[in-house]
Amino acid sequence: MKWSQKTKIALTGLLLGASIAAPGSSVASAAPAASLSVEPQGIVNPSAGAAAPYDESAEETVIESTPVVSAAWKPEQIDAYAEAAMKRLHIPGLAVGIVQNGEIAYMQGYGTAGPGAGPMTPQTPLAIGSTSKSLTALAVMQLVEEGKIKLDAPVTDYLPDFRLADAAQSARITVKQLLNQTSGLSTYDGVAFLSRGDGTLMQHIRDLRSVAQTEPAGAGYQYSNLNYNILGAIVQQASGQTYGEYMEEQIFRSLGMNGSFSSPERAQAAMAETSDLRPPSGYQSLFGLPVPTRQGEHSGTVPSGYLVSTAEDMSKYLLMQMDNGSLNGTRLLGGDGIAKMREPAAAIGDGSFYGMGWQTTGDYIWHNGMTENTYSEMRIRGDHGIFILANSADPLIISYGGILPGIDDILTGRSPSLESLPNYNKLYGIADGAAIIAILLFLASVRSLFRWKKAFRPAPWKTVMNLVLLAACNVALPLAILHFVSGIAPWEVVATWAPGIGWGLIALPWLLFFTGALKALLMIAAAISHRSDKRRAARAEKLSPAADEASGSGERPSLDGMEFGA
Repeated sequence: MKWSQKTKIALTGLLLGASIAAPGSSVASAAPAASLSVEPQGIVNPSAGAAAPYDESAEETVIESTPVVSAAWKPEQIDAYAEAAMKRLHIPGLAVGIVQNGEIAYMQGYGTAGPGAGPMTPQTPLAIGSTSKSLTALAVMQLVEEGKIKLDAPVTDYLPDFRLADAAQSARITVKQLLNQTSGLSTYDGVAFLSRGDGTLMQHIRDLRSVAQTEPAGAGYQYSNLNYNILGAIVQQASGQTYGEYMEEQIFRSLGMNGSFSSPERAQAAMAETSDLRPPSGYQSLFGLPVPTRQGEHSGTVPSGYLVSTAEDMSKYLLMQMDNGSLNGTRLLGGDGIAKMREPAAAIGDGSFYGMGWQTTGDYIWHNGMTENTYSEMRIRGDHGIFILANSADPLIISYGGILPGIDDILTGRSPSLESLPNYNKLYGIADGAAIIAILLFLASVRSLFRWKKAFRPAPWKTVMNLVLLAACNVALPLAILHFVSGIAPWEVVATWAPGIGWGLIALPWLLFFTGALKALLMIAAAISHRSDKRRAARAEKLSPAADEASGSGERPSLDGMEFGA
């Protein structure tokens, strides 16, 4: 999954935790694959304008490139930088693949693949998150080339039962709009359905009937996982195979991506047949502590974010993309189709463009992906490509996107800066301090519950102040937290993707409501007690003159005729 800037900023400001060191040992792996020999090609120049409409009968498009790689880089530089980045970001395991001059130039694994899973290697399979979208787009374009899908056709031509909350509006959505993220489906709804992916792909599509577009189809760019899940269903219907079967037979096996699978479950089953090691584990941060966790069930949302691959296999995918859709003589898609995928079709707003599973930024194309506990990123720039795969995800760091540019700096003869990466220890040091302060304030608030009667007795101005504090801290603040966090993602997604932090964000508002209710009850009790004290004082004052007179005469005071009460 790819997170919006709003989500990154919001979650970053809310997280708490404690920092620890993470392993960063390197593991030597496969040498460059000499058999993977293809002609180097680059990316479409975004300044050259849109590519011509796809025409299978036309002459093949050849994507030109401008070499930018420095011949001076050394594998040791990549290793040193990768290990330093892992240490700074507390990443347990990382794999890197570099393609250059039409071949895999370097692959390496670092750290651990998880408890009992052995070292992290370029052959370690993990869910690649939203990087899956580029592969799903490739499947769609293959079927376009075969004449089974038309880009400008409405979705309902392939999924007759498809509809959203507004049936008329959803009937206008085209295949191309799904590919370019311009269907009108929102980022929020795409995130929300992360917690509803445990059914089949077609069940997931049927569940979209309650979802409303936030703008008409074609109006503008909105990144949404839902677009690519719908595309997965279209691939399934147009090909006559399940989405998983199509991806494994027509793409993975065709490219020799033997460590890639159509779901995490398929990957684990294959590993169990060939290895005694435990399946690789993804890690999540529990208040700053990297903890191995299991992913949830996502069989209905695989096309948008849960394909499984390796650094080696994705390096092959990059080679195919850079050689006009072919690898080692196997053609997956013609040059026109590859060019179409690279078109900067939808403006994102920061000078970047999105189109068919690729984002164009300056002179390179790229895509990244994040699941609950894994991260991946790929980039093609000129005559080289880079892929990274990490077995962790941290809600405070949000993205490990700074790692890949550092590797690119090495390849192009520049010196990477670790200072450009987030400082994990500093961030969690601040978060730890915030957590301690929050806990102390909460405990002080609880302690004050036992002193409310005493605190309520002074002048009316203090009563007003207490009421204002109660309204602000125990009503307005928890309501603001609930509104703010639910605006990022549903609570079940927050709890799953940000364990510890998410749990705290869920518990805190209700604890504040609870203590606020107790304070209100104690305020009422204190008011009643205070009023009773005043009554007793009034009675005592009335009794006092009679007692004084009786003491002067030596007689006991009589209570006959005296009144009691307020």
